[in-house]
Amino acid sequence: MSGLRGAYVTGVRTVRKAVDKTGLLSRLEHSESSKARHVRTLFSIFDADEMVRMDLAWWSYPAMRRVDEFLAERPGARIFEYGAGASTVWLAKRSAQIDSVEHDTSWAESVKKMLADTGNAKLHVVPPTAATPDTTVRSGRVGHTDLDFANYVSTIDEVGGPFDLIVVDGRARVDAFRRSLDHLADDGVVVFDNIKRKRYWDVLSAMPGLRIELLKGGTPTLPYPTTTGLIWRD
Repeated sequence: MSGLRGAYVTGVRTVRKAVDKTGLLSRLEHSESSKARHVRTLFSIFDADEMVRMDLAWWSYPAMRRVDEFLAERPGARIFEYGAGASTVWLAKRSAQIDSVEHDTSWAESVKKMLADTGNAKLHVVPPTAATPDTTVRSGRVGHTDLDFANYVSTIDEVGGPFDLIVVDGRARVDAFRRSLDHLADDGVVVFDNIKRKRYWDVLSAMPGLRIELLKGGTPTLPYPTTTGLIWRD
C-alpha cells in the first residue's frame, strides 16, 4: 500500500473508532438516502467482510446497477471471475454458478470464509510463478512484473464456458480479457473494472469488434469516482 493511501486508510480507521460509539454508522447504513449509504461505506475501506454484509461489489455504483439488471433477466447465469472478493459473494447471490480465480493465496483464505454460506461458488487458487525470458503473461501492477500469470489466466480454459458474464478485476487484466472472449456467450458481457487506467484503455479502445459502455460514478469505500466498463462483442 502506498504511503498516501496507507495514511488515508489509517486516518479513516482512527476516525471510525470514535464514530462507532455514536451509532451514526448504523443510521447511515439504514438510511433511504444513497448518498448517506455511500458515506457509510467510506468507513469500511479494505474491509471485504463489511462489503459482503452490505451486499456490495467493489465497482462503480452505475456498474453494479447494470449488472444487477443483467443478471435478473438470466436466473440460470454462469459467471467466471478474475479476482475474488466481496464481488464473488455479491455475484453468487445473483447467479446459478460462479467460478472465481484468485492469485493471492493469503487473500484466498479470507475469501473462502466469505463464501462459506454459498453453495454455488467455486474458488480456484492459482498463484503466479517466477517469470522467465519466455513469459508472455505478465501483470503491469507494481511489484508483480517479475511474475508469470499464464496458469492464472488459463484457468478459464479448464473451467470451460460459455459464460453469461465474465469479470476482469484481478491481475494481468488485458490477457485475461483476451482469453475471456473465447468463453463468452453470444449475448454475454464482460465487466472490466478500472477500465480507464492507461495500460488497459490504450489496448481495449483499439480492439475491433467491441462495444464498450463506460460507467463512471461513486464507488463503495472510496471518496472519488471510478470507471467500470461493460463490454460486448459486436
